[in-house]
Amino acid sequence: MPKRSRFRRKVLLVDDSKTFQSVFKATFNTDTCELFICSTGQEALDLISSRYIDFICSSFYLPDMEGIELCQRVRHLTKNIAKPYILLTSVDSSNAINKALPAGVTDIFHRQDIAQLLAFISRFPSSHARMTGRILYVEDNRSQRDVLKAILQHRGLTVDSFASAEEALQNFKHNDYDLVLTDIVLGGSMSGLALVNQIRRTTSTKGDIPIIAVTAFDDKTRRIELFNLGVTDYIHKPVVKEELFARISYLLENQRMMHRVEYAQQQLHENELRQAAKKINELAFFDQLTGLPNRVLLLDRLKQAMSASTQNRCHIALLLIDLDKFKTINETLGHDMGDQLLKQVAERLSHCVRSGDTVARLGGDEFVVMSGNLNTHEALAATQAENIGEKILAALNRTYHFDAIPHHSTPSIGVTLFCGEQTDVEILLKQAELAMYKSKEAGRNALHFFDQDMETKVTRYANMENDLRVAVQQQQFVLHYQPQVADQQLTGVEALVRWQKPDGSMVSPADFIPMAEETGLILPLGLWVMETACRQLAAWASQPERAHLTIAVNVSAHQFRQADFVDQVLEVIKNSGANPHRLKLELTESLLLTNVEEIIEKMIALKLTGVSFSLDDFGTGYSSLSYLKRLPLDQLKIDQSFVRDVLIDPNDAAIARTIITLAQSLSLGVIAEGVETEAQREFLAGAGCHAYQGYLFSKPLRIEDFERFAQRWGK
Repeated sequence: MPKRSRFRRKVLLVDDSKTFQSVFKATFNTDTCELFICSTGQEALDLISSRYIDFICSSFYLPDMEGIELCQRVRHLTKNIAKPYILLTSVDSSNAINKALPAGVTDIFHRQDIAQLLAFISRFPSSHARMTGRILYVEDNRSQRDVLKAILQHRGLTVDSFASAEEALQNFKHNDYDLVLTDIVLGGSMSGLALVNQIRRTTSTKGDIPIIAVTAFDDKTRRIELFNLGVTDYIHKPVVKEELFARISYLLENQRMMHRVEYAQQQLHENELRQAAKKINELAFFDQLTGLPNRVLLLDRLKQAMSASTQNRCHIALLLIDLDKFKTINETLGHDMGDQLLKQVAERLSHCVRSGDTVARLGGDEFVVMSGNLNTHEALAATQAENIGEKILAALNRTYHFDAIPHHSTPSIGVTLFCGEQTDVEILLKQAELAMYKSKEAGRNALHFFDQDMETKVTRYANMENDLRVAVQQQQFVLHYQPQVADQQLTGVEALVRWQKPDGSMVSPADFIPMAEETGLILPLGLWVMETACRQLAAWASQPERAHLTIAVNVSAHQFRQADFVDQVLEVIKNSGANPHRLKLELTESLLLTNVEEIIEKMIALKLTGVSFSLDDFGTGYSSLSYLKRLPLDQLKIDQSFVRDVLIDPNDAAIARTIITLAQSLSLGVIAEGVETEAQREFLAGAGCHAYQGYLFSKPLRIEDFERFAQRWGK
C-alpha cells in the first residue's frame, strides 16, 4: 500500500445523496485529498466554523438551502472569503452559471465529471493547502521537554510530547505523525532505542516515519548503532535549536518530496483512474442492462424538475410502466430473452418521449417516464400526459422479435400529475405505482391516472410512517417474551417487539417492521430492543431461578451491516451489566447474500465475548451451504412455515428432517419455531430436534406474565 501524504488538501462535499457520496468518496480516496462529507448546508457551516477546509464542493440543491446560498454564507465567514467553492449540478444551465459566479462560486462542474474535478483540485495552487507537520516528542526531563515543545510549536509545528517511551508508543499506534524526536536515554522500562526498534517493527507504512535521536554521546560506534537500529538522523545534547530546525525541516521536506514523486507516478495512471471513475459513475447513476438512468439519477432529475415547476407553474407527469406477465416470459423463454425484451422496451420508450424528458429503469420490469413542462392548466396537462401514455401503449404492443421468433408483451401504466414541490418524490412514485396496479386490476394493457381514492392509501402510509417516527422517539414499544423449551426445561426466550400506541391500541409487527426497514428506523428501534433485552438479562442474573435463561434478539441485515455494530452491542452489554453468554443474536439468511467475510469477522468479534448466534428462518432464504459451514453459528432455527404442515406435507417433513440432520453434522443446536400441537413436537423429537418455541407452550408474553409462566413451569 502506498504511503499516504500528511499534506493532503482537505475537501468538503455537501450532498444528501448517499450513492453520490459513495461515488465521490471512491474517487477522492487519493494521496492528495482528505474528504469530509455533510448532508445539509447547516452541517457544512458548522464544520467549516470548527476546522480548516481547503475546498468546498456543494450540490446545487440541498435539503435546507440552495448551494448558492451556502456559498454566500460561507463567504461571510472572514477566513473563507477566498476559499475555492465548487458547485455541482446535473444539468447544463446558463441561468445557473449567471447566478452562481456573482455569488462567489469558483467554478461549476457536472456531477458526472468527478474525475475532472479531482484533477482540478489536485492541480490548484498549493497556497490553499496547509503544510504543517505533526511531531511525536519523547523526553523524560520535564523542563527540557516543555521548553523545546514551546519552541517547536512557535515554528508552526504540532507537537505531542511524552515523558516515557511506553506512553509515546501507544499514542504512535493510534495517531498519525510526520516525524519522531526522541531522547535515547529515558526513565522507565523502555529506552529511546527500544522505542525506535518497536516503531521500525510496525507492519504498516507508519513504520517508515523519519526518526531523530537526541544523544549525549558522539562517537563512531554509537552513531553506527543508531543508524543500524533505524534512526534516520541524530543530534547531540545540548540541543542547538537552529541545528534541530534544519534537520527537522530537511526531513519533513524530504517526506514531502517523496509524496510529490509518488503523486507524479500516480499521474501516469491518470487515464486508468479516469476510466475507473467513469465506470463508478455509470454504476451509480445508470442501469447496466439498458443504459437508461437508474432510480438515483431519476430522483435527482425529478427534484430539479419540481423546482423548475415551482417557478413556471408547468405540470409534470410521472408515468410508471410495468410489463405484464414478465415473470412468465423469463421462466418460459429464459433470462437472456427477458433481458433482450427489456432492452427493446427501453429503446422503444426512448423514441416515445420528447427531448428533455427522462426515461429510467427502476429495476426488474419497471420503467418510469418523467415528462415536464406540460401545460399550466391541469386538464390540458392531463391530455398531454395521456397522449404520451397512449403512444407508449401502442409502441410496447408491437411485436417483439427474438432470434427471428415473434413474441408479444403488453404494459400496465400508472400516471400521476403534479405541479411544484408540494409532494415528496417517494410519494409521487407511490402514487404512480398505485395507479399502475389499478391498470393491472382492470385487465392489464391499460393506462390509469392516480385519483383521490388512491390518495387515501398514500396518506395512510405517510401518516403511519410519521407515527412510527414519533413512536421511536418516544419509545412507544414493549417487549414480549416467547418461551423456548428444551427437554421439558425452560431454557430461554425470544424477545419480540410490540408497538403500543398511547391510546393502548397495538400495531402488528407485520405492518411496522417492514416500514422500519424501508425508512431506516430499524436502526434506533433495533438498538432499543437490544438495550431493553440486555437490561432484562441483568435483572434475571440476580434471580437464581431465572439466571440461566437466554434471550434471543432479532437483528436485521441493515442493522448488522452498520460499521459500528460490534462496538454498539459491546457498549450495550457493558452499560446494562448483562452476561454476554446469555445473549443470542438471531440473523436472517438474507444477510448472507453479500460481504460474507465482513459478517464472519463481526460474528467472531462478538463470539469472543460470549455472545451466541442463531440463523433464523433457516431454509426460507438463499444461503449457500459453503458459507454456512464457515459461519461461527451456534444454532439453526427451523422456520414455522415448515413446522406448520410437517404432519401433512411430505416436502415440509423432508425439509425439517434435512435441517435437523444438517445441524447435527455441523455440531450446531437446532430449535423449531411455530410448534402448536403435541403431534408436531413428537414428530420433531423423533427426527432429533428437542428444542421448541410456539403456542403449544405459550404465546409471546409481557414480562410480568412471562415471569408468572416461568414460576409455574418450574413447579
